[in-house]
Amino acid sequence: MGCHQETVLRGIFLPLLQFDRQQLNTAYNPELKDKTMKKILIIFLSLTLLSCNSQKKSTDTSDYSQTIKDQAEKMGQLLLKKDYKSFIKFTYPKIVEMAGSEEKMIQTIDNGSKAMETEGASFLSFTFGDPSKIIEVGNELQGTLPQTIEMKVSNGRVVIKSTLIVVSTDHGKNWFFIDTSDKDIQTLKKALPNLSGDLKISAKQQPTLYKD
Repeated sequence: MGCHQETVLRGIFLPLLQFDRQQLNTAYNPELKDKTMKKILIIFLSLTLLSCNSQKKSTDTSDYSQTIKDQAEKMGQLLLKKDYKSFIKFTYPKIVEMAGSEEKMIQTIDNGSKAMETEGASFLSFTFGDPSKIIEVGNELQGTLPQTIEMKVSNGRVVIKSTLIVVSTDHGKNWFFIDTSDKDIQTLKKALPNLSGDLKISAKQQPTLYKD
């Protein structure tokens, strides 16, 4: 992997494994509600790199919808249970490689979770909407999935809405999940060129704070 590609990849994904106190405090302060609030997320990612020149065509989402949602919910439960060893099985191997090893990635996630907890923040739930149309890209199936995260914070609850990219490399039997981190598809393709440019990522939404 070239230096530029690695830099872009880290810029998209690795910051989500870190904790930023200043930006989280922005979420707690109603006077700063017009400023961007950092999402505190553990990234959900995995896919196999393919040629970006692969032919694309849509397939019936109903064939895969329930499987995608069931596996997304299982993934969310693993994170709530802090079963990071099972959770990272959903992670794209290149990201694990960049982290150094599965053990190092697990430690990074665990450190981020503990840092959140010191600020009174923790995950409460993950819910998922209906998948988009599924696109065939070479040997992969790709689509998107709406995600809603509810978190406990020191003065209430925060609700975060985002988009996941879903990818299957075994004809829809198993699915991997990529948090888009508020990046558009063209930015994501700089690091993951196999992603279809036809994937639709919802516009960024500001997190909503519900005070106690």
